[in-house]
This record gives sequence, structure tokens and C-alpha cells, in this order.
Amino acid sequence: MSELFDITYFDPGKIQFSYGTGTTVHFKNMDKVYHNIGIFRTFPFSKPYEYISIWDGDTELGVIKDVDQLEDGSKDVIKRELHVRYVVPEVKKIRSIKEEPGLWIFELDTDRGPLKLMMRNIHEHLDLLPPNRIIITDMDGKRCEITSYKELDMHSRKELSKVI
Repeated sequence: MSELFDITYFDPGKIQFSYGTGTTVHFKNMDKVYHNIGIFRTFPFSKPYEYISIWDGDTELGVIKDVDQLEDGSKDVIKRELHVRYVVPEVKKIRSIKEEPGLWIFELDTDRGPLKLMMRNIHEHLDLLPPNRIIITDMDGKRCEITSYKELDMHSRKELSKVI
């Protein structure tokens, strides 16, 4: 059984995003205005600002191929909304990575404070992404990101070398 899916790609010059009252986001596509829309990443790790899906309730309206092609005001609204929806602490320092019987323990300093992650099979919990990014997810689903392991301090890189 096969189904056809049509994807509507928006022309960046014909769409606009703005804030309404509170934190509701309004979307204008040509002359049609939508209120309180949803904004979602289709590739949250590999392409965080490309192929952004726009929803009105439970209906997908279409996809923005690249947020950077939007005018500045709309780009700011989209990036802010994505940042709020996809909160992923950024690792600033690795204090320690320890292996205990059947368990790996990461003690990290992030841009949102200290974080302790525990995982059983280390390689199921580390996603290495180009060019030097690493997404770490623990057993409970807590997640953080190393935006560039090459930019970490020497101690952090030494700790990280235990697992990659």
C-alpha cells in the first residue's frame, strides 16, 4: 500500500511571522493569516534551521526550507520559538566521565547549570554529528549538546576521549 504526500514549500518572500498577544505566533502566507501556529523542526539535530514545519492545530500548512532566507523579523520569531521548544543545554565543561559496573556517569557543566547523566550502553547514547557536534541522551531521556568538542578545554577533551 502506498500513499502520496504533498509537501508545500513556502516562498520565503511571501510569508511573515509575528507575535500576537502573549506568546502566540501569527503566520501570514500571502493574504491569509493564521493565529497561534506551531513551529517544529523536521531534522532537529542535523538541520536545526532548515525544513521547518508550520502547523495550524493538527494540520500541517507547509515547510520553510531555510529560516535564513526569511526577512529579519520573521527569522527572529522562528529562531526564538525553536529555541524555547527545543531546549537542549550546551555543555561548557566535562567534569568527569566515570564507568561503574554496568553504568556510565557523566558530570557536566552546561549553559543551564550542572548536569549529571547516567547511561548503560554508552554508544547508544552518543550521537556524533558533523562537523564536531555530539548529542548526549541519558537513560531517562535527558539531553545535552556539545556544539564542538574541539573547542572544549583540555581536561574536557581528555575525559571525552574515554568514550569516543
